[in-house]
Amino acid sequence: MNRFIQAIMVVGIGIVMLLTIVGMASKSSSVFAAPPQQTTPPTRQIAVSGTGRVTTKPDQATISIGVQITAPTLAEATQQASANMTKVLDAIKQQGVDAKDIQTSTYSVNPITNYKEGQPPQITGYQVMNVVTVTVKNLDNVGKVLDAGMGAGANYLGGVSFGVANPAEFETQARTAAVKDAAQAAQTLAQAASVKLGRVLSITEGIETTPPPVFRSSLPAAEAAGAGPVETGSLEISVNVVMTFEIAD
Repeated sequence: MNRFIQAIMVVGIGIVMLLTIVGMASKSSSVFAAPPQQTTPPTRQIAVSGTGRVTTKPDQATISIGVQITAPTLAEATQQASANMTKVLDAIKQQGVDAKDIQTSTYSVNPITNYKEGQPPQITGYQVMNVVTVTVKNLDNVGKVLDAGMGAGANYLGGVSFGVANPAEFETQARTAAVKDAAQAAQTLAQAASVKLGRVLSITEGIETTPPPVFRSSLPAAEAAGAGPVETGSLEISVNVVMTFEIAD
């Protein structure tokens, strides 16, 4: 009987100790538990795009012109290309183009290879191309420069493009117009949604220049000579912006 009572007392003490340990663990968990994270509500915003355009007259032209020579040997090809290019450059300079406005854009030497079945490749000649980029600041002379260059021996004409020497002024005007356009669009959306605009959160931009049509020719000099007057047309500079506004409370 005494043993039975002792057994019951041992079991009871064990249960009490177990409950005590569980309670302490529960309290410990509650003490060291991480506080709940506070989430920041997302910023309410309006994103819009705007475009600003400025049209102006070009004040300079860029001409890509040169010579392309094929000869049996490399020496012949380079010598003939050099001689022809010297004549072309002299003729262009005589039209009032400064040497600083002429820059070599391409100079290449390529072998001409003949492939026959059952035989190793054979080099039959060489092709030399020498092309310069000419900036013409007097647009009235564009046609004259073309005629002079091709008449002097140029047989490659990459094209004529028109632009402005200092586009920064026009880009600033287009940029200002684009921001105003975007701000007006944002205000219209805010009024329609019965909200108020807050501060500007971000602005991104892209600049695009649309030149007049480019004149190109792949005709030999004898056929292309006599280019005559070249119409410059108009140049459009456009700026696109994307603006994000905060919606004020």
